[in-house]
Amino acid sequence: MVKEYFSRRVTVGAGLLLMLAMPESGFAQAAPTWSELNAEQRQVLGPLEKDWNEIEPERRQHWLKMTEHYSQLPPEKQQRVQERIHQWARLTPEQRQQARERYQRIQELSPEERRVLRERWEEYQSLPEHQRQELREQHRYRNRQD
Repeated sequence: MVKEYFSRRVTVGAGLLLMLAMPESGFAQAAPTWSELNAEQRQVLGPLEKDWNEIEPERRQHWLKMTEHYSQLPPEKQQRVQERIHQWARLTPEQRQQARERYQRIQELSPEERRVLRERWEEYQSLPEHQRQELREQHRYRNRQD
């Protein structure tokens, strides 16, 4: 019993020492800082520069994965990606969290429910700006009532 206890502690301790002995770049590979990004990554992710080093490592990996395919996109899709990155960078942390939660709820919908939602979104997008503004105001008013 005592031998097992010490054996486990030695194993855990050795694992921690190995992690600490790893070069710092080993950790950077998982979540590089802004200065460790290459020129293309910095160009694509430019709007995120001021927040980059504060973004959680797994989210940084998500953004980096997106940059791997960016150069193969047609120019109009590249422009759309840039617009989305700019929009994301302008969101507050609370708005970003709300967007993540909304995305998660959409992922949980059935394919049929997603199809209906997509159709409704396309209908909304086709409306003139003044009608969309009215709908947004109605939505805000209803949400304040709840």
